[in-house]
Amino acid sequence: MSKKISVNEPVFDDSEVNIAQTILDSGLLSSSNMYGGKYVKIFEKQLSELLDCKYAVAVNSGTSALYASLLSLGIKSGDEVLVPSFSFTATASAVIATGATPVFVDISSSNYNIDLSLIESRISKKTKAIIPVHLYGHPVNIEQLSEITSADNIPIIEDGAQSLGSSINGKKCGTLGDLGCTSLYPTKVITSGEGGVITTNDDELYNQLLMIRNHGLDKSGQTIRFGLNLRMPELEAALASIQLSKLNDFINIRRKNSNIISEFINEFELSIPVEDDGIFLNRYLYTLSLSHSREEIMTFMEKQGINTAIYYRTPIHKMPFYQTFNNTYELPNTDTASSQVLSIPIHSGLSNDDINHVGQSLCNALKTIY
Repeated sequence: MSKKISVNEPVFDDSEVNIAQTILDSGLLSSSNMYGGKYVKIFEKQLSELLDCKYAVAVNSGTSALYASLLSLGIKSGDEVLVPSFSFTATASAVIATGATPVFVDISSSNYNIDLSLIESRISKKTKAIIPVHLYGHPVNIEQLSEITSADNIPIIEDGAQSLGSSINGKKCGTLGDLGCTSLYPTKVITSGEGGVITTNDDELYNQLLMIRNHGLDKSGQTIRFGLNLRMPELEAALASIQLSKLNDFINIRRKNSNIISEFINEFELSIPVEDDGIFLNRYLYTLSLSHSREEIMTFMEKQGINTAIYYRTPIHKMPFYQTFNNTYELPNTDTASSQVLSIPIHSGLSNDDINHVGQSLCNALKTIY
């Protein structure tokens, strides 16, 4: 095939192009209003209704969403926040930005999410929050996590950068903890180029977030707490709103594509994405676990015009910056996952021919190499 198939890519049509032109023509590209501009308000209302939560606060990135959430809880220097190491670096860097210390916890080998059985042993008097990551779109059991953390009254911030549209027991990711964070980066299920959103049902946290994203300003225009310019521009909000209206269609295509890939490789004894009882997956990433020959399979697929990706080759705690901190972590499941995972294209921009080409090529790669 002549075109290169990527692991993820944004999918736009004339709707996004037309709204972008409308906003550019208007000249109203952003707003310093405490509640945001016209399209920010539209997007926030749309998302809160979709997720069935009270509030959504749009910001300029998923990282900003995490950072603002931590600030709204008063996380500061001397505090500790429990996080998985098997995630994108932003999960930990947002903690560092507050002056607090990320404490890394190993993952479960079954779904790559933070291992709930280890949480209690990592809680200390300094633990002031926990950030479970719904990795690859797989929901963490926040209800179970809440039972573990409730005695210590530890707030839960969902890192739902990859899980918009996923749910557990009928409850959508982003509404399970005290705060939920979503990313709108170009590789996500929906995108506005950059952007992020925080969701919550807590009135006080909502009011704090409005100020944090807008220089700490209150309704009178006075800075009454620390804040920055974390606002979402109108162009991003308008794109996000249109993309959000397509979310269900995007997810349905991903789920169909995921099933097609599974059919192609069902003869092999591999760990593939599984939808457990009560779980609905947005199929953000179709991730295999390969005990050997991962690089060879990647090379084979590349020769067929298909990109694959490793999320994440280097765990956060092993990155150079974090080596300067506590380097005594023993995270065996994290280390194993980083050496075995491989993500395959299933995104909503693939045609039927594309996904069949991906599936057949992967099957051929496994037969030839694995």
